[in-house]
Amino acid sequence: MESLHCGIDFGTTNTSAALCDGKTVRVLPLDPANDLPSSLPSLLYLTRDQEPIVGRRAADTFIERNVDREVVLELVDLGVDIEAYVASEPDKSESYRPSARDHDMREAVRAHALQEVNSPGRLFQSLKTLLRHREFTTTEVFGSLYQIEELVSLVLKPVKAAVDAAAGGDVSRAVFGRPVRFSLDDGEDRLAEERLRTAAHIAGFREVVFFYEPVGACVEYAVAVPEERRLMVVDIGGGTCDVCVMQFGASGGTAERLAGSRILGVAGVPVAGDAIDREIIRGKMFPRFGKNARYGPSRLPMPQYLYNNILDWQNLYKLNTEEIIHWLIAAEADCDHPEGLRALRHLIQHNLGYPVAREVEAAKKRLSAAEETSISLHHGVIQIEERLERQEFAHIIEEQLEAMTESLTAAESAAGVRPEDLDLVLTTGGTSLIPAVRALLEDRYGAGRLHRRDTFTSVASGLAIVSRHL
Repeated sequence: MESLHCGIDFGTTNTSAALCDGKTVRVLPLDPANDLPSSLPSLLYLTRDQEPIVGRRAADTFIERNVDREVVLELVDLGVDIEAYVASEPDKSESYRPSARDHDMREAVRAHALQEVNSPGRLFQSLKTLLRHREFTTTEVFGSLYQIEELVSLVLKPVKAAVDAAAGGDVSRAVFGRPVRFSLDDGEDRLAEERLRTAAHIAGFREVVFFYEPVGACVEYAVAVPEERRLMVVDIGGGTCDVCVMQFGASGGTAERLAGSRILGVAGVPVAGDAIDREIIRGKMFPRFGKNARYGPSRLPMPQYLYNNILDWQNLYKLNTEEIIHWLIAAEADCDHPEGLRALRHLIQHNLGYPVAREVEAAKKRLSAAEETSISLHHGVIQIEERLERQEFAHIIEEQLEAMTESLTAAESAAGVRPEDLDLVLTTGGTSLIPAVRALLEDRYGAGRLHRRDTFTSVASGLAIVSRHL
């Protein structure tokens, strides 16, 4: 539909879309099952029958089919021979006869692997962050190979369907947002953009133009304000912190205002909400699941890989094997924190990684309105009420705050401006609501110059406006 112009914000955590008819911008409902229907969680669940389930239903289906499920593993022959390593110590058995051996012969071992045989499906999250990884070429899902572009396209296909339904016909062109930096490596950054372009083509968008996400958020505000403005946009979502400084001249119409605008400087780092959630889990949840316990006569530390799987919650169920559960029972019987290991075992056996992640995320959001909150988890032997205060939270995420500050400084430097030179600082993205992030921005720019945009849809709205005038 040539009269309607489309903007797509494919995010690490959430995806949104908007249409512009030249006068008004309409944000589209993408996920009726979500708390905010205009925001589609960027989640994909593939069933054993290769059925794709997207959005909030993907998370709900994963939990429904995996909680309390025991993993069944089978030793599978990989069909590969690996040349054996021969140590310097000779074979001292009576059957060993060196003179009788063929010296051209090489010993080998047959490669085997433990493979899960009863998984009902596989969940993918944060696909946007995987776009930059060269080593991610294909992944096997129940005998079928998927490229990263195909996986992303499965999330974008219901977005394309919603756009076409709202437009009343095929919308072939779209402006897609992209972060300032998918990666700090230039080659990875280019690879991520090309992969996203391919995914959009597979989903049905035949013509794709990329535009910086923070610039899109800047446009969404600036076209409605006729005065001359020097603006900064700070867009902090689930995967990246992006900063843009723009200059808008005083003019009447949208087209003139966009034509007279200039991008003065941009900067970005791949640090945002997902990394913050992981730091909360490390700092507040790991100790409650026995991370600091010592077990056995030698009082050995707990293996780190067990806790890494709490962070990677969609794979936590893989630990629910007879071998690991028996090992945890034995360690629990001779350790200095048995209740923690008992809680860890319950967490694994009942596949409660996602509820932990959801509660941590919810606690983080509650701190936007309260000085303190509790991370509450109550399931069987897991009885956790872990207090989290704003000040402690800020301390936990100090490293992430420092990275954000560096991004602000880099954007100012690129634009040749000082904090006091900016008329307004526009904020968008869910992570920008965190009090510690808000305090950082207020200290640097002043509370009076901060202007909050729609957290999840301002970028898509701006991209739709850009699409109208490109």
